[in-house]
Amino acid sequence: MTSGYIGVSVERDDLAFLDGTACYVADVDREGQLYARVVRSPVAHARILDIDVAEALAQPGVVAVITAADIPETRIPIRLPMAETPYTHLFLQPPLAREVVRYVGEPVAVVVASDPYLAEDAAELVDVDFDELDVVSDILSATTQGTPLVHAEAGTNIVATVPLGYGDVEAAFARADVVIRDRLRMHRHTAVPMETRGLLAEMDHGTGVLTLWGAAKVKHFTRSALSSMLGIERHRIRLVENHVGGGFGVRGEPYPEDFLVAFLALRLGRPIKWIEDRAEHFVATNHAREQEHDLEIAATADGRLLAFRDRAWCDQGAYVRSQGILPALLPALHLPGPYRWEAFSVETRGVLTNRTPVGTYRGPGMTEATFVRERMLDKLAAELRLDPAELRRRNLIRPGELPFSFEPAPITYESGDFPAGFEHLLDEVGYDDLCKQRQVRRASGEHVGIGFAAYTEIGAIGPFEEARIVPRSDGRFVVHVGVASLGQGVETVLGQIAAEKLGVPMDAVSIDHHDTEKLADGFGAFASRSTTLAGNAVALAAEDLRAKAAARLDVPAGEIRFVQGQVREPSGRTIPLAEVGEGRGRFDKPHPTFSFGAALSLVSIDRETGLVKVLRHAVLHDVGRAVNPELLRRQLAGAASQGIGAALLEELLYDEYGQPQSTIMADYRMPTVEELPDIEVIVEERPNTANPLGVKGGGESGMVGTPAAIANAVADALGVEGARVWRLPLTPDRVREMLRHH
Repeated sequence: MTSGYIGVSVERDDLAFLDGTACYVADVDREGQLYARVVRSPVAHARILDIDVAEALAQPGVVAVITAADIPETRIPIRLPMAETPYTHLFLQPPLAREVVRYVGEPVAVVVASDPYLAEDAAELVDVDFDELDVVSDILSATTQGTPLVHAEAGTNIVATVPLGYGDVEAAFARADVVIRDRLRMHRHTAVPMETRGLLAEMDHGTGVLTLWGAAKVKHFTRSALSSMLGIERHRIRLVENHVGGGFGVRGEPYPEDFLVAFLALRLGRPIKWIEDRAEHFVATNHAREQEHDLEIAATADGRLLAFRDRAWCDQGAYVRSQGILPALLPALHLPGPYRWEAFSVETRGVLTNRTPVGTYRGPGMTEATFVRERMLDKLAAELRLDPAELRRRNLIRPGELPFSFEPAPITYESGDFPAGFEHLLDEVGYDDLCKQRQVRRASGEHVGIGFAAYTEIGAIGPFEEARIVPRSDGRFVVHVGVASLGQGVETVLGQIAAEKLGVPMDAVSIDHHDTEKLADGFGAFASRSTTLAGNAVALAAEDLRAKAAARLDVPAGEIRFVQGQVREPSGRTIPLAEVGEGRGRFDKPHPTFSFGAALSLVSIDRETGLVKVLRHAVLHDVGRAVNPELLRRQLAGAASQGIGAALLEELLYDEYGQPQSTIMADYRMPTVEELPDIEVIVEERPNTANPLGVKGGGESGMVGTPAAIANAVADALGVEGARVWRLPLTPDRVREMLRHH
């Protein structure tokens, strides 16, 4: 008997990732399976005049070659209702290109063979006759008059315009003592999980059930999407989640390959396996981030923020994928940040280009918005000759003002203490001493700078999650949930909640998130929601189970204990645990939760090479209540490491013909231990009153402020009169160019 697991840094129980026993989808094989290889477009925009599959089909071991003519007319649906508009259906992606290809890497055909290497060789023999068309190669030209149309039938390259407004913007600007304006750009990059995507599909001819191994993130939605696209009943589709080698937002959404592998398994009556290679990943898996913002800020002479105006263009790539208009919606929601604005006006546009479609990557929208806003606040501080920390102190929303809402914009901050959190970060890093050290190092000729970012992170997105707890006769409990494990340690955290609420040892609890057959509904793992939504559902299921057991013994729920397969009450009466039935819980969350975070970075710049080195980097996040503090610290540190890569190294480049220039790891440079300092992590706990456990999201925050803090630190190192820091990544050649103008 034990309790008190919530708040304890229990070591995670998914050690299979470390000891080599993890079973990824590539490790799963079925008898008689065939292998699929996708034929992808080598050009960015063209009409398909003809596809000749005869030579490929004639190769030994090749079983089938399919094109769009062989599959039903269908499109990949949008997952979240808030990300759908009456026009988004015009831009949804078919599983195989029909008549026109719109980006390099778009699926054109699929070869199926008895061996993966035979399939790959045969795919090269599929002959596609293209009539190339003009290319939309960047986000700003996408809306220029006379530019080519990515989808001619739609008549526009604008997917959606997201307007948000609050207060009287014109009046606030008219009262301003200072107005600053700049155009800032966040570049295109993506997540690069250690495990690429993959899928194995098999039809059981006895039961009529189609099983797909390799699901992740949003299993239940993918099942519903496939049901609609394939035209078979939802209950006849089963998705199984294996071990997943990283997600970060790009793994688990429905992609063309999910439909194609399932369709081929049905058509050929044999198991079909497809594993994405790394080159495919760089052109086929969702990209993220690329945006350009024209931002204007009004303030008083003493540094009080009044208002801002922003016009932004957000690249969606060639199609709207299952995230819908989120690439434009999320930055709009995060532009105000944790500050007291009197007014603002935002207009973000999602635009189409002939490049790989864009989705979400850890901290979507919030990372981009934080970069442009926090850069502008540092520019404002320089204009006013204020310490950047002091400018933020004067404008952070105060705890007495919470809950704080920017109505009619759908932004409400429920709980926290933003100024105290910011001061906590400054105290932990020793900001005053850091400033003195900066002056000493500058006096010796070093280019050293300090940068900040304060921000809000959206998380705990609903609408709900369910959980069921099944007692076993041996005294163990199996907890079924609809969220997914992408490496974030969800099994451990949910196990801690279940064990504490049931009053049993953790080794008596196992978390099952692998199979859509075990739970009717679930919304998955995204937007830092698993602990808040599933955690509270698990807690409610445990309460339900205790109440049912107590009712059987006619005692209060707080008096029963689960011991060795029995339910026992204080006088010693028992009943078998298996007779109690299941505990069920459902936690509804109609509104997301915004939480506060901040980051600080200390950098140095090598004058000769332009190389930026991060000397110190700290992140702080208010997690509400930390179920497992150490796991949270690791999540925040990992996210910050990705943010450093985004700020300094990683970029997906294209030429004017829409040809990707970063399709191998040698061209897409990721951070190693050489580029990463020891990340300093500060976990704040200010419980959220909107859910029983008091938790908030925390999986993305380390990413959100890191690029902004590093950009501000580089600008500080260059000096107030230095070159303009307006775009990322801050590669050595770009920084060297800035130094030349310094």
